[in-house]
Amino acid sequence: MLLSHKKSLGKSAALVQKGVLDLIKKQGLEQFKTLTTDNGSEFSTLSLIEESSSGVQVFFTHAYASWEKGTNERHNRMLREFLPKGVTLSPLSYSHLHAITDTINNRPRKIMGYATPTERLQEELAKLNAA
Repeated sequence: MLLSHKKSLGKSAALVQKGVLDLIKKQGLEQFKTLTTDNGSEFSTLSLIEESSSGVQVFFTHAYASWEKGTNERHNRMLREFLPKGVTLSPLSYSHLHAITDTINNRPRKIMGYATPTERLQEELAKLNAA
């Protein structure tokens, strides 16, 4: 599921790590079990999150193995309907990005029994709140 969050101001490893940590702090650690990414240099310090945040496992996929992160690739394909590859996010407003993520997150998915990611997230949050 694409989470609506503030934009990172760059793609250095330090800025990406800060952005991920900010997102975890905002959403709550209990909502994160794993992070899966590729081996790009901007993700090189994410393993430090695993060391400092018990309960979150970080997985790095192999080069040229897009099938190892199929859900991510599917979301990228949906995102490209709105933002072609190569388009920079810098000039886009938060409200524009939020509208895009809302649209994607409210599309029913066959793999989820035609529920939406938003509906499934709400179900999982309800379980966490009930526990």
